[in-house]
Amino acid sequence: MEFLIIVTIGVAIVAVAFLFPDREVTERAAPARPADEPVTERAASPTTLEGALVAQLLASQITSGQYRTAVARLAERDDERNPLSFG
Repeated sequence: MEFLIIVTIGVAIVAVAFLFPDREVTERAAPARPADEPVTERAASPTTLEGALVAQLLASQITSGQYRTAVARLAERDDERNPLSFG
């Protein structure tokens, strides 16, 4: 019985230790910046046609129907260029 209590306490301590982030990792991951500097996020430009279509869809430049049509044409073109062969 005492063994089970000790094991349970040990498991609880290990579980709590994993809940707290490592200070070294978080300090290295987030470089320091001056407090008066505004936070700016720069979106990465899409590198594929699918990414460009999604970016246009999210920016409301194309409708969902236009997106589906474009992706269907892209799939047809891909199938013609690189057919899937079995065997």
